[in-house]
Amino acid sequence: MKKAILICVALFFSTPPSGWGQTKIQIIRSDTTDFIKGDNGAQTYYLKGNVTLKQDVALMYCDSAVLYRPQNTFEAFGNVRVRQADTVLITGEQLTYLGDQRTFTISDQVVLKTPSSRLATRVLKYDRNTSTAYYLTRSTLERKNLRITSDVGNYNTAYEVVRLRGNVVAVDSAFEMKTDTLLYYPNRNKYSFAGPTALVRDSTELFCSKGTYAADMTLLELFGGAKMKSPNRYIEADSLYYFLNSEDGTLHGKATVADSLEGFVLSSNFIDYKKSPVYVDAFSPVFYKQSMDGDTLYAKGDSLRIRSEMDSTKIVHLFGQTSFFSTDFQGISPNFLFHEAAEELALFPAPTLWSGNSEFGADSTALKLRENKLDSLFMISKVTITTKTEDSLFFDQTTGSILEGNFKDNALRNVRIDGNAQAMLHNVSDNGRIQGSNKSSCSWMKISFNGDTLERIKMARDVEAVYNPERSTVPEWLPGCQPSFEQRPEKSALVSPY
Repeated sequence: MKKAILICVALFFSTPPSGWGQTKIQIIRSDTTDFIKGDNGAQTYYLKGNVTLKQDVALMYCDSAVLYRPQNTFEAFGNVRVRQADTVLITGEQLTYLGDQRTFTISDQVVLKTPSSRLATRVLKYDRNTSTAYYLTRSTLERKNLRITSDVGNYNTAYEVVRLRGNVVAVDSAFEMKTDTLLYYPNRNKYSFAGPTALVRDSTELFCSKGTYAADMTLLELFGGAKMKSPNRYIEADSLYYFLNSEDGTLHGKATVADSLEGFVLSSNFIDYKKSPVYVDAFSPVFYKQSMDGDTLYAKGDSLRIRSEMDSTKIVHLFGQTSFFSTDFQGISPNFLFHEAAEELALFPAPTLWSGNSEFGADSTALKLRENKLDSLFMISKVTITTKTEDSLFFDQTTGSILEGNFKDNALRNVRIDGNAQAMLHNVSDNGRIQGSNKSSCSWMKISFNGDTLERIKMARDVEAVYNPERSTVPEWLPGCQPSFEQRPEKSALVSPY
């Protein structure tokens, strides 16, 4: 009798579905089957032992099940397995299946497996119409060495998209990530986060509001404010496009790179950065800060380029409306070129420099450093020095063709001027009033400074001098010596606003 009923049932459900629709659940096999017919056409099938059920492409296995007709539902118990089109396997201990809705809820030691990942949870609801699993309890998703835990989530197994929320933690052999909202693509091993996120990889820490991480490429695309910290380095920007393996990328909007090993801090609206060998392009405007022994050099320009040489030293080129500030020396120049190996700063063309009460001009200038301290100064062609006197209207002036100067403790101590050297010096009374002036020329002269004041001038070869004892009310100027102290850079204007 039971065998006859089973054959009838199999024949009744043997018509293949023409589409998804509301296909009937088929009994494929069962060791034993009990059938009970109720009122109004109700039918109940009690299936025990190696039970196999099918609806379209889904096969369902269990130790026992109860199938209800015409509701087209069943309950399964013990060693429950659901295989969806040979790509998804879901296992658990208890299942309730709604055939017309093509949904089921499975509980107790639930595991969902796809070709790319494994999900473990306590209770899972699966919608076969959309190929999406939903879970509302703390769950774990695994892929190779990756392990992601979250409070709630859903997994679209057709498109391989996992949406996770609530205390999401992702850990693998290379990194650890914490966020509150995460989209994960297992077959691409890619993450997209839409909430505050912290990521630690080796000794690098990253923080952002939203972004993506392609783990196999180690590519980060971070938005809404991104920060990255590692030993000797700090990076911050509104958005960041960065490869962690090669440590290079681009920073966009209020961007900062601080490299304590290289001793510089760079800020700009756009930075193209590579850590090693150092490669940097920055634009519009650029703020640059370089550590010096006992001092800091602040600089600003329209664009900046940093390149590493073969010996790992770097060349820094800041250009376009460039200005710089250190405690004892300031300047403006169209080009600011620092060669780290030679410890030399080249300024050209026609830079203007200030030190103490003196202003320096020339066609080109080179500042030499020694162990990060100002050591010497070289100026070529149309050299001018203009120094304030105690009288606010008059300035001591010197011109020549070539200038060589020396520093002590970062302050200018003496200079030598060669080539048709000229000087306009003023005698100042004890009350600070000009009493006369001395105009002289020679082959070369040496000037000594004491603090902010011109202390002594020594002239040699073909010296000619004219002294005017009368006090003039109108300043006299040597060619090119009219000062522009109002253009002298202030530190506050060269500090990054970011």
